[in-house]
Amino acid sequence: MASLTPFASVDDLEAFWKTLTTDEADRAEILLTLASNRLRLIAEGSAIDLDANILGSAAYESTLQWVVMESVKRAMQAPVDMPPVESYGQTAGPYSENYKYTNPTGDLWFKKAELSIIGLSGSQSLSSLSTSRTDIYLGS
Repeated sequence: MASLTPFASVDDLEAFWKTLTTDEADRAEILLTLASNRLRLIAEGSAIDLDANILGSAAYESTLQWVVMESVKRAMQAPVDMPPVESYGQTAGPYSENYKYTNPTGDLWFKKAELSIIGLSGSQSLSSLSTSRTDIYLGS
């Protein structure tokens, strides 16, 4: 079986986002492949061949690369010990705090607008792919 090339590389992600540690780069390489192949499967459901589409358009190729990198960036921004907080609320009495995490399990997902810009709007219901390094239900 032939291996499919991800739409973005670790070097692309570093230029787009930040310099990665060795461990982050290893994880990014896996996530870039997963995100690219996930997009391919979504596109197949709409009879769209993303690999063929990039051959005819540099703009399409760079946009597809951006969608993959945004998805991977979101997944990688969720640290194992403390996920980033999207919003926080606090009251003094009777003592209440509320946190809303942006991506607490580090799932790999695409925004509707991202799918739409590459021609995949409405092609499939959105679901996420868990890519966390720990099982949140078993606590391991």
